[in-house]
Amino acid sequence: MEGLGALVFVAILALVAIVPLVLWLWSLIHCVTNERLSDTNRLIGILLIVFLFLLGSFVYLFLPREPLQPRDQRYA
Repeated sequence: MEGLGALVFVAILALVAIVPLVLWLWSLIHCVTNERLSDTNRLIGILLIVFLFLLGSFVYLFLPREPLQPRDQRYA
């Protein structure tokens, strides 16, 4: 039983370490590739995400954004 408990502990610890890293990488990639952001907002987002790590990722993800326009109005 001790081996199973240690295995569960390691699995939970791995999840606690991997999930924030994935969120951080996803928000950084999203910020870099988001075409709706101006260059200034992109730079602010990147600096926020890189220097504040998890807090910066949450701030970036929950900041208000411009609503998406329908496809036919985007290029008019």
